[in-house]
Amino acid sequence: MPTKTVRWSGSNELFQSSPTHSPTSSPSSSLSGSLELTPPFPIEIRICEKLRFQQNIEIDFVNDLLNDPTEGILDSESGDADELATEPFVSNLVVISSKLPVTIRIDEDKEEMGITVCALLRQLFMALHEQVATEELESARPEVRVNILKAFARRCDNLAEHSVARAVQQQEAGPRKIDYLEGFSKLAGFEVVPSDHGDLTLRLHVR
Repeated sequence: MPTKTVRWSGSNELFQSSPTHSPTSSPSSSLSGSLELTPPFPIEIRICEKLRFQQNIEIDFVNDLLNDPTEGILDSESGDADELATEPFVSNLVVISSKLPVTIRIDEDKEEMGITVCALLRQLFMALHEQVATEELESARPEVRVNILKAFARRCDNLAEHSVARAVQQQEAGPRKIDYLEGFSKLAGFEVVPSDHGDLTLRLHVR
C-alpha cells in the first residue's frame, strides 16, 4: 500500500503515514456517537550514516563514482555491502542531481529485502556510466555541452596515465552521463528531498 507524505523534517528525514488510517469511535459516554480522529503515527525514513550528506564533513568512506564500488571498498567481503541504505528500508528510490538532466531510478527486485548501500552505489555507478546519446548531447545548452566535452577529455587524459588502452576505448565510446558532473566524481553523500511521486527521492552530492 503506498504511503502519504505528511511532514518533512530537516534534510535527511522523511515522515510518512499510511493512507489506510481511519477514525475510531470515541469511548466517552458523554459524547456518544462522536468520532475521535487519532493522529497518524509518522514513519521516519533516514539515510544510513555512511551515505548521509553533511556540509564540510567527509562521509565514512571514500568512493569515487568513476570506479565500480564492488571492485573496491564495497567488495563481497565488506561489511558495508549488505548494510541497508535507509532505515526503515525501501525497495524503490530515485536519485537526482542539479547537474544531471535525468533522474536515476534505483530498484530492489525483492521488495522484502530493501536497497543496500552496495546496491545503491552499484546501480548509481552503472547509470552514470551509460553513454550520452548524440541527440542528447546536441540538444544540451551550448555551455552545458562545452562543459561535458571538457570533463570527458579530462577523464580520458587522467585514465591514460594508468591505462592507454582503456583511455582509447573511452575516447571511442564518447561521453558518458558521469561527464555531466563536470569532473566532480567523489561521493559526498545524499540527502532526502521533497517529491511529488511516491518513491523516496535522494539528492546526490559530489565534490
